[in-house]
Amino acid sequence: MTAQTETTKNLLYMKKRSFHRIIHLFILLAFASFTITSCSPPDISVQSIEVTQAIQTSTNTVQLVAQRSTAVRVTVATGGNTVNGVTGKLHVSVNGTEITPVAGISPIAAINAPATPDRNNENHTLNFELPAPTNITASTDVDFSVTLDPATGETNTSNNTGAANNLTFVNRTTPSLFFTRINYTPSGLGLPALTEVQAPRGNAFVKGIFPVNDGDANLYRQGLFPTLNYTSDPNSNGKVDDNSEKDDILSFLASCRQLIVDNGLGAANNTFLYGWMAGNPILSNGWGQVGGFNAFGNTETVRFQRTYAHELTHNFGLNHNSETLNPEVGWDVTARLPSNPAGNNVTGRVKPTTINDIMVAGIVTNVAWVDVNTYNFFLGSSAIGGSDAGGDKARPQQRVAVIQGFFNARGDSLLYLEPIFRFPWLSQQTFARLTDSPFVARITDNAGTVTTTAFNPLLGDDAGNKEQYGFFEVMVAIPANR
Repeated sequence: MTAQTETTKNLLYMKKRSFHRIIHLFILLAFASFTITSCSPPDISVQSIEVTQAIQTSTNTVQLVAQRSTAVRVTVATGGNTVNGVTGKLHVSVNGTEITPVAGISPIAAINAPATPDRNNENHTLNFELPAPTNITASTDVDFSVTLDPATGETNTSNNTGAANNLTFVNRTTPSLFFTRINYTPSGLGLPALTEVQAPRGNAFVKGIFPVNDGDANLYRQGLFPTLNYTSDPNSNGKVDDNSEKDDILSFLASCRQLIVDNGLGAANNTFLYGWMAGNPILSNGWGQVGGFNAFGNTETVRFQRTYAHELTHNFGLNHNSETLNPEVGWDVTARLPSNPAGNNVTGRVKPTTINDIMVAGIVTNVAWVDVNTYNFFLGSSAIGGSDAGGDKARPQQRVAVIQGFFNARGDSLLYLEPIFRFPWLSQQTFARLTDSPFVARITDNAGTVTTTAFNPLLGDDAGNKEQYGFFEVMVAIPANR
């Protein structure tokens, strides 16, 4: 083969390759052209509006509370596409009068609205928040309206507005939650730091799950005794055991709480006192009266905020359960917990269906919230003026005899009965907030008149589903002429 023939062959080969490249490029361009011309303009609309204050169903069936921090989650319909940069404005009116600015409220952030939204994902909904105290007063006519800004290239904006109208908001009384710091001297840990237990850190979880005006400054505050010392440790192990030590501490707190009532700092029927201990020298993390007014717990970083909420829930009258949030999604309004403290590893506002209800014992902060059943129980609680408030029995009365003592853990033996006395101030007679009140206090006066009051000396811990009997406090209203 000559050199000229070889050269000619190479030129033909190169031309052939170039031709193939041109054909390949043409195919790519044709494909790209096809992709671009097939895109239709986006069309977004409001698919649903969910108004939540801690936990909510997708159809807004959980009762809403006036003045409480409120979030609005908007699910955006996209026609099966992902639409980036979706934003909008929220307007709220009460009895026909708008309470939001004329221009509306902007969302926490714009979102990339997905084709298939998931309530468990905070970023799949357009989210708005109204911090407490809101201007939402009790009403049966509260309207929420959201208008989405037109998406880039959107031509049909007639369906960009949606509303949830005629929602009902009810009043609930803010309880008086007091705290004290306990120096449990056998542990050698001293007092817990005030910065850990005072507002807004100590009560962060409580604000998140209780259906009250969480912006009320009187919701959570220090009691008459900023610090208390407790020195008893019969077995010298440096721990608060699940025996008479917990009962002694609860009795101590009960006396302190009554002095708070005496000083006019809170009505007797919704005044609660909680004692914080440094670290976690408590074998059960914490203890509280079930249906009572006193509790104490730890300041262990990963659990102390939830322990407080757990024991307070015992005070409201609930026992342990094994529930999760399923099928509903919780929402931490204003994302309180992520800033309190770093060690609890709580991030974001959404509380997914996989985490536990507050009354699952022994769990840490980042796997707990409040499910619908527990939240609805709070809504009906006498402590916040709910449906079981007890009528006349719930009103403080002058002549109240106070009976305190300890039962053994099984409740079949009375171990100790303290001297019975009358308070010289208005106080709260005990009335059964539990369906199960197996004990009765009976007082017979000199005339033979018998006054009885049912009670339950049950205590709940925060360790392992082991409610047991122990300290009790019964207040019996004595007729004025006795």
